[in-house]
Amino acid sequence: MRIEINPNFPVNNCKICGTRPVVEQTKDRWTILCPRPICKNAVSDRLLNVTEWNRQNP
Repeated sequence: MRIEINPNFPVNNCKICGTRPVVEQTKDRWTILCPRPICKNAVSDRLLNVTEWNRQNP
């Protein structure tokens, strides 16, 4: 299931396509990813790692 990130939350857009990322939760991981399937830009961790996403997508 993909969840949209609140527009008031400071998260950078994808550096490849410019789309705002979404959050996906699996059994033991949180993933911030670009919603476009061709892009494949993602950061996955046990906690929601917005800092790493913003570092990789200036």
